[in-house]
Amino acid sequence: MVGIDRRIVVVVAFALGSGPRLSAALSSTPRPRPPPPTIVSSSYEKSSSSSSSSSSSSSSAAAADVGGKRKIRRIAVVGAGAVGSYYGGRLWEAGGRRSRSRGGDVVVVDHEDEDDEDDDDDDEGVETTTVSFHLRGENYDHCTKHGIEVSSCHGDFNIPPSELSAYRTTEDMARSVLGARAATDDGTNYHGDEDVDVRGDEYFDWVVCALKSTSLDDVPKLIEPLLSPETRLLVIMNGLVEDDLVSALRRRRREILGLDGLGCKAIYGGMALICTNRLSPGIISHTYGGKLVCGVAYSADAEKRGGHDGDHCGWVDSDRRAIADLFRRASTVPFVFDPNLRRGRWWKNVWNLPFNGISVSMGGITVDRIVGDPGLRRLAYEVMDETIAIANADLRKHGCAEDELLGEEAKDEMMTLSDNMGPYKPSTMLDLHARKAMEVKYLFRKAVDRANDLGVDCPHLETIVCQIEAHQRYHNLY
Repeated sequence: MVGIDRRIVVVVAFALGSGPRLSAALSSTPRPRPPPPTIVSSSYEKSSSSSSSSSSSSSSAAAADVGGKRKIRRIAVVGAGAVGSYYGGRLWEAGGRRSRSRGGDVVVVDHEDEDDEDDDDDDEGVETTTVSFHLRGENYDHCTKHGIEVSSCHGDFNIPPSELSAYRTTEDMARSVLGARAATDDGTNYHGDEDVDVRGDEYFDWVVCALKSTSLDDVPKLIEPLLSPETRLLVIMNGLVEDDLVSALRRRRREILGLDGLGCKAIYGGMALICTNRLSPGIISHTYGGKLVCGVAYSADAEKRGGHDGDHCGWVDSDRRAIADLFRRASTVPFVFDPNLRRGRWWKNVWNLPFNGISVSMGGITVDRIVGDPGLRRLAYEVMDETIAIANADLRKHGCAEDELLGEEAKDEMMTLSDNMGPYKPSTMLDLHARKAMEVKYLFRKAVDRANDLGVDCPHLETIVCQIEAHQRYHNLY
C-alpha cells in the first residue's frame, strides 16, 4: 500500500450542452473508437467505515500496481439530475467498474494500448475511478435503495445500490475522503491557504458542476468544501454563466477567507449537446448523444503568468491535457476541447435560444413540433440568425479573428440535429410543465442584454424572451 497517489475527482451537476463551430475539431465527425479493449477486473476494496449517518458510502477503490505506481481517482457528482447522473455514470464506467444493463453485463475496459497524442503522465497507471454522488430528498432516498439506472442510445448501464456512494451534503462528501478536518463549522474548506496543503496528496482533482443555472448563486458555498489549489472545476450548465460564477467564487474567497484567487487550479465550462431527461428519481433516459465540448474559463497557472485579460479566457496547455485526460477512457462520450469558451457558449445558444425558447413561448411543446411546423421552423431560423449576429459581435469585441466567428454551418448543424431529435422535451419545457424555476436569466435574458449592449437588433429573440418571462412571472417560476 506504499506510494498510493490518491487523486480525487468531484462532479457537481449542471445542465449544459455542446459546442460551436470550434474549427475543424468541432466537426460532426465522431471521435475515433479505441482499439480492441483489454478487460479489467473490478478489483476494489470495500470501505471499512461510513463517513456519517447521512451518507451511503458503498465502496472505496484500490487499483493494482502499475509500474510500481498506484493511482485512484475519486469523483463526486453534486446535483445528480439527468446530466450529472449520465456523465457521472459514464466516468464511473470508464474507471474500471462493471455495470449491469437490462441486456446483461457491460464489461468496463481499460484501453492500455490506446494511442493518444494528448496523453501525459497524469493518467499512467490509473485503473480505478470511484464516483460519489451528491443527492437530495427523494432522489437520495430512491437511489440508495435502488441505484441509478440509465437507458442510453450509447448503451444502457446501471449503478447498483451496493456500488453507489451517495451523500446528502458536500461536507459529508469531503469528510468521507479527507476526514473530520475536511470542512469547518461554517462550511468552508479547512485549508484555504494556498501555500499550506495540510491534506498532502488527499485532494479532489475535479469538481464537475451540472446543476441548473437557477442554482448559480448557491454554487460557491456548495462546492467550497471540495476545493483545493489542485482542484479543477467543470461546470456543465446552460447559458452565459462563467463571468458571474468566477466573480462570485473570487468574492466569496476574499470575504470569507480573506484570500486572493479562486482556491482551485482551473475552471472549465462544459456544453453538452445531448438529449437526456430524468424520468423519475434514479431513472435517466438518454436518447441522443452529441458532443461534450469544454473550454477554460479560468486558469490559476495562466493568471500567474499574466495570461488573463479580465475575461477569464487564458489557459495553458496543461489545462487542455487535464480535461482531455478526464474523459479519455470514457469512449462513449465524444469529447472536444474548444480553445475559446466564449465561442462555445454562443454555439450552444444557436440551439438553446430558438428551441428552448420557442418551446416555452408556445406553452411547452416538443422539438419535433417546432421543426415540423412551417411557421415555427422559419421562426427558429430567424432566432438562429439573430443569435449568430450577437455572438459574432461579442467575439469581435473580445478580439476574435474573422475565421473564428460562427457561420451558416452552425445554423445548419443545429437544424439537422433538431430534425433527428424526435419528440424531445427541452429542459425549460419540463420546468414550465412541472412549475419549477426556469433558467431565464442566464439562458435567455443575458443574451438579449448582451445584444443591447453591443447594439445588435434581435426582435424575434427579444419577443420570445418577453413571453418566457411572462410565463415565469405568471407561474412564479423563480
